[in-house]
Amino acid sequence: MTAKTSTPSASFPVRRMDFSFGASQKYWFAGDPFMSHFMNNLSSLFPYGEKFFVDSVRAVREQITEPQLKKDISAFIGQEAMHSKEHAAYNEYAAEHDIDLGRLELRIKVLLAWVTKITTQKQRLAATCALEHFTATMAEQLLQREDLTTQMNDPKLYQLWMWHAIEENEHKAVAYDVYQAVGGGYFTRVAMMAITTLTFFGVIGWFQLHLLRKDGQLFNWRSWKKGLGMLFSPRNGFLTKLLLPYLDYYRPGFHPLDHDSKQLEQRWRQRLGFN
Repeated sequence: MTAKTSTPSASFPVRRMDFSFGASQKYWFAGDPFMSHFMNNLSSLFPYGEKFFVDSVRAVREQITEPQLKKDISAFIGQEAMHSKEHAAYNEYAAEHDIDLGRLELRIKVLLAWVTKITTQKQRLAATCALEHFTATMAEQLLQREDLTTQMNDPKLYQLWMWHAIEENEHKAVAYDVYQAVGGGYFTRVAMMAITTLTFFGVIGWFQLHLLRKDGQLFNWRSWKKGLGMLFSPRNGFLTKLLLPYLDYYRPGFHPLDHDSKQLEQRWRQRLGFN
């Protein structure tokens, strides 16, 4: 794995990564089927999901006049393109263990093609803002929660997820700033968040059941208990801890940078050897 940087004039760099995921153990997250497939589930969303983000921002790029935001858009596109590339490479691990993430990715492709067909540019940009808020808050949880990340037993997959988490926080305000710059309003922003929330969790639930069923783990109640506890524990559940930052998105004066993660990002850049 190598990392080079470009776009030094933007607020954040584009790191050129080259991961290889061969010879990774199947249940790489705590040796547990449910949580390993939950992370695999999330990975399946990114190759086409992040292309949707890029297309949504690129569609209105010519309307942006502020020089710094234009530079940040270029870096945003670069980072998201690299995320798509590396999560496509994730399929090396999946193929080795007969986990059909490619089929799930194609379902996302079809879903997003349909969304693109029935929505306006501004609605797609608002959906991108909503999904970027999900990815940034989930990523911030990963950066904060070493009780969870230390259970990632595969060093390559661990580094992939932590690199991705850093960058989701580095560029978390770009789509939102673009949305505001092109005149996006409050109602469309929160309406698309509500629709996106139902769709996002519906897809996650569907894909989780699919992965567990195909792996013969659908009735592994011990794994379900462990996984649901990690995700929904009232005090420290990974998804439970997202509730307050999620609700904050509906505040009229909300901005992604209200949730300051810069020190957290810097700490992890140092840990992963990014300068």
